[in-house]
This record gives sequence, C-alpha cells and structure tokens, in this order.
Amino acid sequence: MPHTPPSSDAASVPPSPHAQAPSTSVESPVESKGGSTWEERRPHKNELVDVLIERIDDRGRGVGPVPKAKLTVRFANPGATIQARVLGRSKKRLDGRIEQILDPGPHASPARCPHAGVCGGCALPTLDYAEQLRQKRLLVEDAVVRAFEARGVALTAEVGDVVPAPRLEGYRNKMDFTFGSKRYILEHEPQGVDASFGLGLHAPGLYQKVLDVEHCAIAFEGASEIVRAARELAIERGLSPWDLKSHTGLLRHLVLRRGERTGETMINLVTSERAAAQIDAYVATLIERFPGVTTVVQNLTTREATVAYGEEQHVLMGPGTISDIISGKRFLISADSFFQTNTAQAERLFEIVRERAALEARDTLFDVYCGAGTIGLVIGEDAGAIVGFESAPTAVRDARLNAERNGVANATYHEGDVLATMREALDERSVRPDVLVVDPPRAGLHPKVPAQLIDLGSPRVVYVSCNPKTGAQDVAAFVEAGYELQSVEPVDLFPHTPHVEAVFSLRRSGGRR
Repeated sequence: MPHTPPSSDAASVPPSPHAQAPSTSVESPVESKGGSTWEERRPHKNELVDVLIERIDDRGRGVGPVPKAKLTVRFANPGATIQARVLGRSKKRLDGRIEQILDPGPHASPARCPHAGVCGGCALPTLDYAEQLRQKRLLVEDAVVRAFEARGVALTAEVGDVVPAPRLEGYRNKMDFTFGSKRYILEHEPQGVDASFGLGLHAPGLYQKVLDVEHCAIAFEGASEIVRAARELAIERGLSPWDLKSHTGLLRHLVLRRGERTGETMINLVTSERAAAQIDAYVATLIERFPGVTTVVQNLTTREATVAYGEEQHVLMGPGTISDIISGKRFLISADSFFQTNTAQAERLFEIVRERAALEARDTLFDVYCGAGTIGLVIGEDAGAIVGFESAPTAVRDARLNAERNGVANATYHEGDVLATMREALDERSVRPDVLVVDPPRAGLHPKVPAQLIDLGSPRVVYVSCNPKTGAQDVAAFVEAGYELQSVEPVDLFPHTPHVEAVFSLRRSGGRR
C-alpha cells in the first residue's frame, strides 16, 4: 500500500489504548515549506502522517516508510495502517506515536493484558503469534546478513524458522518489578490523584515513571497477586519508594521467582538499607498472605543505578534459594544467579544445543559463560569432561552445587575473568576442547575474546545468543577465521516481545585461522 498524506475525512476508528485524540492544530501536510511539497520532504515534528507498518525493529517498534525517512512507532503492528504524530527526528529515522489505527491489518490479535499499550513489559501485545515468529526470524536474518557482509565472509547457512513457545501466557518464571516515587497516571484516572507511589513495570519511553501492574499476563501464576499485596502493604506501612532524581527511598525492586517444575517461590526484596524493623514486619505480613512462598531474600544496594541486585544479602525466610528441573536435572537458583526465564522453552533450547554439540564419550566440553552450569550439565552427561568458565562468584557456587546435586562428577568450574581462567585451565590440564559452547550476555563477547576462543581450535562450536545482532557479529569472526556456519536456529523464549534466542552451530574447516 503506498504512503499517502493524512486526510481530514479518514474513517473513524477507535484509538489504541495509549492513543490521544488527533489534533487539528497541525498545518496541512500538503502545504509547502521552503518551496517543497509534503511528498518531497521529511515530515516535521508534531506533524500527522499516515503510514503502513512493514516490520518491527529489534526493540519491537513498528517501522514504516514516510517521505525520505523511516518512521518508528511503539505498539504499531506490521500490516496495520496508522495515523501517527511525529515526535522526534534524527538523521537515521523519525519517531512517532499512534494517534489513530486506520486499519488494524491482518495480524491484529486481541490483547491478553489489561495494560497493553501503556506497559513497557511487552512490545507486541496485540500482534498475532504467527506474525511475531515471522518478524523475529526476519530480525535474526537481518542481523546475520549485516554481520557477515561487514566481515566480507560468505553466508553458508539459512536462518531456520523460529521454534515457537509452548505457552504464550504465564511463561516467565522470573519478574522484576520496580518501586518508584512517580506513578504513571492512566487516562481514565481523575485529576489530582496520588501519584507518589508505584510498583510495577516502566511505562514505555518514560523510565522515570512506574505503571502500577494489576495483572501481568506473562508472569507465572500468582505473581500479580503478590505484587498487588506488596504495593498495598507498603503504602499502608508508609514505606518509601525509590526516587530516581534524589536517590532516596527504601524500596527499590520486588523480584519474584518460581520453580516451574517444583512450585518453589522466592521473593527478593531489593532495598537501599536494611531497615530491619520495617522490612521484617512488612515481609512477615506478606508471608502470612502467601504461605506458598518458600523463601524471602533482602538485597541491599547503595548504587544509584536501577539494578535489581545488591552488594549485601540477607535471608529473611527459608533457604535463600529455590530450585527448578530441566531435562530431569534439578538446578539450584539463588537470588542473583542467572537462570532461563522460560523453563519449558529453555529445555527445548538446550536439546538443540545438545544435538548440535554431538558430544561423544571422550570429548572435553568447554562451557564458556556457564552461569549456574545449566547447559553443560544438561548436554554433557555423555562427555568425558565438562569445564565451565564464569566470572560471577554466586553463579560458580551454584554451578558446583548443581553438579554435585545431580551426581555429575566430570564437571569442574573456574571463577574469574574468562580469558585468564581459560589460560590457567589450559596450562593445568594440557587439554583443549572438542566442543566449545558459548553463551555470553546480551552485549556479546568482548572484542578480545573471539580471537582467544578461535585459537583454542575446537572442532565444534555452538554459540547461544540472546541478542542476534551481537551474536551474529561474533559468529562472523569465527567464520572469517576458518569456521563454517552450519545452522542458525532461532528459539522463542519471550512471546509478545522482540527478544529471541539463536543457536549458531559451527565446525572448523580447512580455512585460515
């Protein structure tokens, strides 16, 4: 559908939940400015434009063409025609806001959540799931093509279809809710309503404001009830929320975790100080209301940054950990340790890694950025040795305990800088990996790391990426050094968001190192 300037007699369509009524004060878009017509120039700030959304970007925003630019709009579905107001301009793109949905398009789906369009938790709340998968595949494909073109190497494998998630609601076993002193006010609320306390998720584009979440459709069952009670009790007891500007306040984050296969539940309360009398009484009341909670942890942080972990930890109830089961193995999960947030789909992800690693009885597996040891322990039961490398002390502690609890005697773990500990391990063991599994953070590998990993000469490499853009860049470096990319398999662990995991499988070929 070609792009057309907005008309004053456009069909009346109910606005999206976050939309505001169109303004009639904007100049007619067909009038000239500086001698150019609307069709010949980029739209100006505050101008209304009609646009057909073609795709999503890696932040889940809809992207569509306007004269001499691309327009990105939150909560705009591919296939929809919208009227948008231009809010910002840069050299690369324009940013806008939906004013009206003129045609919802073929991929619109009913919202599963009452906060759709005003909550930053899900970027794709009304996009049909089949189209979500198609768009995610396009994101991975685009990232791979760009990375390989930048390196000047040939792409020898196609990006596969995205493995769909078995559940679209209630799939997250962990949710991080934020306390804030500036609550996002909804359109239906009366003027002058109190906005000094919020507990929920950030409003999109307004990181300083917190939307009170009444029900989160993607959180595990029972999480929303805990959030509502935590909010009510904190207000009743006069506990202060964190203020981002003044860096004051007691309550900072409420992190909820559930072992999907065990039912064990953790409340992790992140605060600015211990405040024992206040916090202990607050937690005791929460536990009375939710007897199914199996442990409560308080993390203290003095950091100004809004991160949901602390420098000091206190166990207020229970063991301070929970556990979950993947592929028949039980894993210990502490408050700060990384564990995949979608248990059922993580199991499928690990099975793909197992298939691509193709470990044999005498093989040595290097599990790089191993976290709590989940991937290595799931796929390495048939290997000769599992050697894990991780910088986070709590994760290494959990990995060692997980190996012991699951009776895996062939696993050792090295704590510290990955490159340094890997060199030490090579010196001590005089062994190199037969299979290298790499599962780095979203930022990907440090620029110095790919060359060091390549130098190990592992015949098989399986790279697991939660950010296809950085993952593709790292994988392209392996290909440039002589590896062959055999497959790219996206796996959806995060329905209703643009995030997608990707498993890259490589084998060493006869090319240059």
